[in-house]
Amino acid sequence: MNEKDSWVNLFFSDNPPEFIDDIKSDQQFQHFCPPYEDWKLRGHVDKKRLVDEKNIQVLWLVRNGRKEYIGKVFPDYTESQAVEQLRRLRKPCTPETISAAVNEFDRFYREARAYRHIGQFCPRRETIYFPRFHGVITDMSKSRFSSGYAKKRAIVLELVNPRLRSRRILAEDGSSDPEDLSELNPALSPFEREWYISLLKDRLRRLGALHRIGVTHGDVKDRHFRLPDDIYDTVLYDFSESYAFSPRWPFRVNSGNPRSLEVISKGERNRVRIQVEERANARDFRSHLIKLSSEDTVDGALSQPLDKEQESLELVILKVYNRPDYFSMPTLNSVFPFLEKICPELDPGWHIRRGRLLHHYESAWAVFCGDVTNPASILFNSEVQLETVDLCDGSYYILCLIPRSWNLLWRTSGELISTDTELVDELRQACSLLLLSEHSGRILGRSDFERIRKNGKESC
Repeated sequence: MNEKDSWVNLFFSDNPPEFIDDIKSDQQFQHFCPPYEDWKLRGHVDKKRLVDEKNIQVLWLVRNGRKEYIGKVFPDYTESQAVEQLRRLRKPCTPETISAAVNEFDRFYREARAYRHIGQFCPRRETIYFPRFHGVITDMSKSRFSSGYAKKRAIVLELVNPRLRSRRILAEDGSSDPEDLSELNPALSPFEREWYISLLKDRLRRLGALHRIGVTHGDVKDRHFRLPDDIYDTVLYDFSESYAFSPRWPFRVNSGNPRSLEVISKGERNRVRIQVEERANARDFRSHLIKLSSEDTVDGALSQPLDKEQESLELVILKVYNRPDYFSMPTLNSVFPFLEKICPELDPGWHIRRGRLLHHYESAWAVFCGDVTNPASILFNSEVQLETVDLCDGSYYILCLIPRSWNLLWRTSGELISTDTELVDELRQACSLLLLSEHSGRILGRSDFERIRKNGKESC
């Protein structure tokens, strides 16, 4: 058995995936090629991050004063640094090993390889778990920098921020193994516990997608799932310490000896669990909710009986700016920021109570493309294959959360019953009210929806 085969079998525990034959060690990285040249790197994204010439810098990529992307700027990694690393590992310093060490230990290459793996091997629906990759830059001039230390190399990523436009909806997965956080603060309410379990499951799903394509993160931390000062997750990011499988036997994998993906995956998943447990025991979710209203309001919404409220649930319509992984019922953790955003000012505990009652809803998905004054621009998932839709500027998905108690004959999978075209049109009309506003969502009581149905029939 040669070195290549032995490493493949060790890393994948004698069960290598088919895609390893498509991995080429000399494969080039996608380059950043915008349709304009007047861009600059300006301002640090995380102002709390230590700024140093030897550190990675995360800057805004700006054009005409507008933030367009994020530029992750990398310091040089020299052959001298590679030699030092090889000597620490007691490896021979030959031209071949030095070149291999530069390729392996340079954080720029590590991150670029991870994004190349994601783009090449990750199913489209799972790429939403990570920032969109727009390419590498290897020859930047100093004139591109309005701030920070000028370096030649950068990776250009999606502009992710703590707003709904960057949020991802993940679908509830009833087939996955149940996750439990057994040793938690006993003061947690059932809803808080449910939210943290949902957070854990969503994070493990993101991490699992990475592991399935032969990539290990190498630096799994709470802050790499959410942005600074943000309570909610957006994407899993920062792959500068990652390992993306290559047939060549590595010197190190994630700061340790070469070992199996199974062992590394178990360790990374366990770290995610520990981090979520720490947050749950600190009750940071409750603290965040209290900042938005008051302790009495939050604790009341967390604990009050909701038996009567189950029968008076509203239709909830939400704008979603990124495709979900699956077009079905959302997870509590991923949809809750959307509910929080549209919470009525006069009912500051509404989003908490609706989160508690989320299992009393079913979902329907649509896409808006076209004229906001034309309801026909809204197409539901019985009318178009949403999996194949690419959003263009000004378009977005629409998520409808429909109370089960309304008995509208909606399938729980999110698919509309094709024969009920009248119902589809009525829901389309309700969604069109959202298009004409700048709001992120709309809440319609049963009487409001019935009025829409009645008006629709009278106009026919």
